[in-house]
Amino acid sequence: MKKSNLAKLHKELGGVFLENNQSQTPDYYGQPESEIAHVRNSSGIVDLSGRGMLIISGKDHLKLLQGMLTNDMVKLEVGSGNHVVALTVKGRMLADIRAFKFQDFMLFDMESGLQTVLAEHLNKFKLSYKADIKDTTEDYIHFHICGPKSAELIESLFNIAAAELGEYGSKTVNYKNAELYLIKINRTAEMGFDLITGSEPGNGLFRELLVKGEAAGLKPFGSAALNTMRIEAGIPAYGIDMDENTIPIEAGLWDALDFDKGCYIGQEVIARIKWRGRVNWHLVGFKTDEKAEITVGNKIFNEKKEIGRITSTTFSKTLGKTIALGYIRREFKEGGMKVLINSGENSYLNAIVCELPFINNFN
Repeated sequence: MKKSNLAKLHKELGGVFLENNQSQTPDYYGQPESEIAHVRNSSGIVDLSGRGMLIISGKDHLKLLQGMLTNDMVKLEVGSGNHVVALTVKGRMLADIRAFKFQDFMLFDMESGLQTVLAEHLNKFKLSYKADIKDTTEDYIHFHICGPKSAELIESLFNIAAAELGEYGSKTVNYKNAELYLIKINRTAEMGFDLITGSEPGNGLFRELLVKGEAAGLKPFGSAALNTMRIEAGIPAYGIDMDENTIPIEAGLWDALDFDKGCYIGQEVIARIKWRGRVNWHLVGFKTDEKAEITVGNKIFNEKKEIGRITSTTFSKTLGKTIALGYIRREFKEGGMKVLINSGENSYLNAIVCELPFINNFN
């Protein structure tokens, strides 16, 4: 796993790293609950430099991607992007990707490690296409600024009409004689923007942003707060809520699927499910007022019948409830359905199925 170049700075700022944290981005700076409250009322910045990144370029790179991925890559305009998935021939997920189109290349953002899987997959099918697939994970610094004051802050720092960008919309700006890619994206259910630039100029960017953003209330937050806000936003994470056994329709990734673009690897399975069939499992939300702890892997029951499992869970101080993401059989997926979550031997919690997201302040 990639280690952030900013670990020393994070420690200077009071960042705390748990023993099982391999990415060297802080788990928290103070209390995660306080960090979340601040982000939801002001603005915060988190280091995402541990995430995987590919840059795809070359004369035929869009033709290659069009036949490999689930969403339409050819129709994208410069400065736009989309959610896209790479599938096996059986329609199972290899990678969950946010794709952004720049003048001569596509930039792919994904969970750490997936860039290697995806690069191998693309190279396997590249054949005679003139396309260059480059793992740039180690070459860039990657931050995310979010919160209700984030657009105003971005506009003041970079003289960009940030709020007017659509989701996945991007701008390229000059920062210390280097290109900085600014992207509007939802990671926390709040207005948010990714900032991506080369490692050399990026090393000072985090500190500079905190100094310039102090008047607007910009403060750092860690991965613990980010994960809670991700769950509140109903955003599944690859490797946690979905994996190589998941069909994207099961995970509710309808925005990553284009049914008019033509053939791509795994397309037959997806089209068959869309037009002729259904999936048995659906990713949904759960909430409970009870205090007992829910853990990943806990099973879900309707009376004595096992009907699902928990994949992500957290206590949301914003909602005042324990919430979770998990898979449930299709006949029980409707919001408001009452279920039982097994929280230990002969111990069950009353919970309610919820439509996702739990919170949505992104626009």
